[in-house]
Amino acid sequence: MKKKVAAAVCVLSLLIGGVALMSSTVDAAPWISATDSYSTTWLKDIEQELYKQEYRSVFMNDPRTPQASVLKLLNRAAAAYEAKNMQLAEQFVREAIGVLEQLEQGVVKNYYAQSDIEPIVNFIKQHVPVKLS
Repeated sequence: MKKKVAAAVCVLSLLIGGVALMSSTVDAAPWISATDSYSTTWLKDIEQELYKQEYRSVFMNDPRTPQASVLKLLNRAAAAYEAKNMQLAEQFVREAIGVLEQLEQGVVKNYYAQSDIEPIVNFIKQHVPVKLS
């Protein structure tokens, strides 16, 4: 009887383990796959800027993947802008910039300099259609 129970447990664990190891693109993190497509040209421009080689040192030591967070917030800002909700769009832009400004912790840890963050924030401010007050 003990052998049958042990055999059943082994078979179940193999089945569960096999299912867990099956690859699925549905469960992939959105920042891993490039399936996000942005409808506005200004957001596409910002995306290209964030992923430039010159900014790699700014983001490579940050496990939060701030580029994805910034782009998601700016995508929400674009949707709010299209819906003519300027106040909400401005709020999302501020939150996106806030994600980048939180990177200042990396300055203290000598991952990068403050001067590395400023061009990115300026680029975003110049390209968003929302004027920050």
